[in-house]
Amino acid sequence: MNTYDVTFHTVDGKSLVKRNVQSEHNNERVWEDAVEKFDADHLFIRMNDATLVSIVRSAVVRIDMTELPSEEVKKQNRRDEFRDAIYTMGQIGL
Repeated sequence: MNTYDVTFHTVDGKSLVKRNVQSEHNNERVWEDAVEKFDADHLFIRMNDATLVSIVRSAVVRIDMTELPSEEVKKQNRRDEFRDAIYTMGQIGL
């Protein structure tokens, strides 16, 4: 079994990285182990074991699967992440 980082790139230039994915699939199908479930229209990805994210499949332009080279890298405290996403917070009126 190999360990991978799987990055889902979307049409708007953002990406979602699912880290430390254990997979026995060949390279073309590793992404299936990175998602909790999928259907014809959506990918459902559990981020950091807390948040379930839904991505429209037609918005995904590329999926990169990078095999982790060593046990040391696998053991690091590495968290899933959103890249190039804008985080917003509501304003509190004073």
